Amino acid sequence: MDTGSTHLDLFRLSGSVFLLSWTLDAPSFGRPGVSLVGGGRRLASAAVTLGLSDGRERVVVAFRHGGHDGIVATLSDQGTTGDITARFDPALVHGMTEPVEILRDLTPKARLALASALVGPWPSLFGLSATASYLSFLRQFLLCLSPKPAPALPVAALVEGKVLVETSVQGGLSPIKSIHRLDSAGLNRLDARPRLGAIDRAGQRALHFILDEAPARSAGLLLLQSETGFVIRALPTRQAAPSLGRWWAGKSSTRDGLRNWIVEQLSGLSEQGRLLAIEMQRRAPLAVQNVRRSDDLPSAELDIALCNAGGLLLGGWFRDPDGLLDQMLLHRGEGAATPILDRLERFPALLPGGPGIEPRSATGFAALVPGYAAGAPVLQPRCELKLKSGTSLFLRPALQPADVVSVRARALAAIPPQHLTAEIMERTLAPMLAACQAQLREDRPEPRIKRFGKAPARPAASVVIPLYRAYEFLRVQIPAFAGDSWFADKAELIYVLDSPEHEAEVAHLLGGLHLAYGLPMQLVVMGRNGGFSAACNAGANVARGDALALVNSDVIPASDGWLPALIRKLDRRNRVGAVGPKLLYDDGSLQHAGLYFKRDSKGCWLNHHYFKGMPGHYAPANVERPVPGVTGACIVMSRALFTEIGGFDDAYVIGDYEDSDLCLKIRRAGFNIVYAPSVALYHLERQSISKSLDYTRGVASQHNSWLQTRRWDAQIELLMGEIDAPASVRKPSLREPDILPRANLRRATAA
Repeated sequence: MDTGSTHLDLFRLSGSVFLLSWTLDAPSFGRPGVSLVGGGRRLASAAVTLGLSDGRERVVVAFRHGGHDGIVATLSDQGTTGDITARFDPALVHGMTEPVEILRDLTPKARLALASALVGPWPSLFGLSATASYLSFLRQFLLCLSPKPAPALPVAALVEGKVLVETSVQGGLSPIKSIHRLDSAGLNRLDARPRLGAIDRAGQRALHFILDEAPARSAGLLLLQSETGFVIRALPTRQAAPSLGRWWAGKSSTRDGLRNWIVEQLSGLSEQGRLLAIEMQRRAPLAVQNVRRSDDLPSAELDIALCNAGGLLLGGWFRDPDGLLDQMLLHRGEGAATPILDRLERFPALLPGGPGIEPRSATGFAALVPGYAAGAPVLQPRCELKLKSGTSLFLRPALQPADVVSVRARALAAIPPQHLTAEIMERTLAPMLAACQAQLREDRPEPRIKRFGKAPARPAASVVIPLYRAYEFLRVQIPAFAGDSWFADKAELIYVLDSPEHEAEVAHLLGGLHLAYGLPMQLVVMGRNGGFSAACNAGANVARGDALALVNSDVIPASDGWLPALIRKLDRRNRVGAVGPKLLYDDGSLQHAGLYFKRDSKGCWLNHHYFKGMPGHYAPANVERPVPGVTGACIVMSRALFTEIGGFDDAYVIGDYEDSDLCLKIRRAGFNIVYAPSVALYHLERQSISKSLDYTRGVASQHNSWLQTRRWDAQIELLMGEIDAPASVRKPSLREPDILPRANLRRATAA
């Protein structure tokens, strides 16, 4: 080796990968660099400059050399002396590198920098991650840095071959940037998100992360790199770890942060992980924390804490008559707590009194914290009330629901309807409800289909009727359908059961009605409750007729021939896309003669029915005309158009307003909607929706009207402006000349 210097050494890392170590006699003026040329071409290399204990510098260069030619190395940026050139032949180096030789004279900081290069970029750059000779060298090198590394122990078995690993590190260690695992499988960077706990009394911080279970009979090393350090931990051979629930049972109930972090990590693994996270929380619920006082000191309770992809929805009350509350903090799985006092939507609340105690006024609150735990189902988050005195009061709710239907029901109860505004809806409830609806859509199982009798081979029309808990009207509806010869011969009847827990009962009922009246029918059983929109869409997916009639289960025909009479009103050439009949109460008064829109006191568009409550023979209600919309209790349109516009939108909660949304989509597609009073049906109105306790609270209806307004505000404004305009200035876009003047149209009551 001809170096021209006595400070150059060459080491072999693997068969064709070498390490050149060039020690400088004096500090460089700039950043020193080494270029390598072999066989007339420049070799790819990677270098790191390291400090020595005597103040000098050393440049260490990794490179691959597979030929038989010597190499010329040039060290540049050496001040006035110019470049230094060295020549050497790697083929003369036979033995493998001794880690002690490479580490000699390096400062502690330099040792960590070299370790970072040997673990991080160099194995990937030179293909060393699975090379046995390099892995052996690297293990020896790391054990020179840490001869007896502390263990990182698998403490709990998780799902799909994953384990929770626990160790501890010095309190001053900065957050972990990367984790590598060195074992018989090679050197691998792990896609793990570690959690550093708080500094304990011994100056240590607990460190947790999730790993794949170790290969059988294979011990390894875990290499944890941060901005300020390089931590080496021993990973023992595979051993049985306790279940997550058993391990957690031995933990302090105050470790909410670690618990929330585990829940978040499990939910990010898979559906099985999410279910394990829920099971752990249910098996070992945390103690409820609240502050109830009968004096005027601050008191509070957290009774709603719902978590999904929309965020964390908190709800509860507090009393602070003397203004001592300084801040409310939400604790997370890791990191600093989040101030949320400014996020609170506040409304009056009244606390019930006890024997001899008067009810007391309090402040109810609700708040949405977006991005909490990445939507993982944290069932008992922790809040802290910080008082101006420095005192902290802690709140933790009882175990919260995790299934989406229960989460939605609790969210609908978070704010009393009378205190709900459009602004509060948008900031607080709407994102949570939208996430619930999206989850219902994504998780909905495929429906099951049961058939009773043989349906027409080529039906002219398909009648889709959703069912939800109210079934008594089928004993009247099905005989009416069966007695109509056109319906019996040319229509297919499709019931969609949106309360699948009643499948056996409804199937038995329909089977008996089929035997009694001979009318063929199908029962589509939803995999889970999805609401009116999802049920109708599922039925439409099964339908085969060119015409599609969407009908409620409490709608009874007044006479035969109602369906073909409505179908004949459809006219694609004249842009009639949908038609609705006259609907009557059982006393003969009007329930529906077309649908229109009117703003409420909050500015939201509500749905109203023309002439509701008037006698069925009321003359203005017996004029066929285009209308802004018709009710989903009975709407007839082509199945092709229904599919083209995407059917009902299941973003609307439970039921209501999706029918007006459908009508607005029909109009957007360039079609009119016609009210046909020559066809009358009886409608007992809202019998199914009244069975939903979630809906009767009123918040779902407010959400749906808010959502309709948010989507269609300008279009509805224009549409109602055309209808309300005097006939002399009305635009002809509605095509029909029979739109009634405003005075007549407004003789109606709200739906």
